Amino acid sequence: MQAPRFTWLLPLVLLASQGTRPRPSDAIRLNQLGFYPDAPKTAFIVGDAGETFDVLTADLRDTAFTGRLGPPPRTALSSDTTRVADFSPLRTPGRYVVLVPRLGASYPFAIGPRVHEELVRAALKAFYFQRASLALEPRYAGKWSRAAGHPDTQVLVHPSAASAGRPAGTVISSPGGWYDAGDYNKYIVNSGITVATLLSLYEDFPAYVRALRVDIPESGDAVPDLVQEALWNLRWMLTMQDPSDGGVYHKLTEPRFEGFVSPAEARSPRYVVQKSTAAALDFAAVMAQGARVLRPFERALPGLADSALTAAVWACCTTRSGSTSSSSPTSKPVPTATGTSGTNSSGPRRSLA
Repeated sequence: MQAPRFTWLLPLVLLASQGTRPRPSDAIRLNQLGFYPDAPKTAFIVGDAGETFDVLTADLRDTAFTGRLGPPPRTALSSDTTRVADFSPLRTPGRYVVLVPRLGASYPFAIGPRVHEELVRAALKAFYFQRASLALEPRYAGKWSRAAGHPDTQVLVHPSAASAGRPAGTVISSPGGWYDAGDYNKYIVNSGITVATLLSLYEDFPAYVRALRVDIPESGDAVPDLVQEALWNLRWMLTMQDPSDGGVYHKLTEPRFEGFVSPAEARSPRYVVQKSTAAALDFAAVMAQGARVLRPFERALPGLADSALTAAVWACCTTRSGSTSSSSPTSKPVPTATGTSGTNSSGPRRSLA
């Protein structure tokens, strides 16, 4: 490495030597977490930036890489001048900033072999914070601990979801699952693709996932944390299948979105509403994949793989027999005004299932 070569940089270096970091430039845009040593590494420079750039150590003392900015692309979609700073040849682990004359320095970033692992852990742990029917203990949730809410052991079958075996007003138990993005309801279609994504991560990178620990109540047992977290929602999904006909309720919801209250303070009645083809197909796909993933954990989870496979087959049969509505769960007059998360296009879901 060599010392920085720009005289205009001296004030920044002096500030850094005194423990004061200048404000990073918003005109230099890059992955602020960082890059793997052998992966492509680029920053995008917006505005008048000259022709060259440097990558410096985060303390601004040494230059690790010098390069030329790429040509500005021409596009009718934006009037901004944007150029690429490609520093892919830099592979030495460490913390760095990209420096562009007249624009300043970027936010600091890292180059390293496991540079995104903390993000992976945080993303997976986020599902724990979305768990319904569970008190989040300080041991696992820290400052985000909270009392349990929505036990969902007294859920009503809505008239739109009634069947011969479960007429309107029937009380069922449907605990667990994750809250949706911004409300306290639980949706088969939304959460189904999420469970499938988690299980696919396990199937594609089993060794990595087995080593991943995120400090949830189930951590340390024979089942990887990621699979355990997926199971919190998969087990809830199993409760959303009508045992009298195999159809799948589209969502579990209150009549209207709750106010801005904690889960433990929510008091609205809860319903399962109209079955849908979209829900049944997503359900079938997730359960079939779940059966495949869970089979090696039969000793720790006896019978669960078989239950998932049976549920998948039954849900598929309902979509073929026509016993499940193919319409959106709000296509009939129902006194609920929460998220639909539905679709009238079942083709992609049928292929998935």
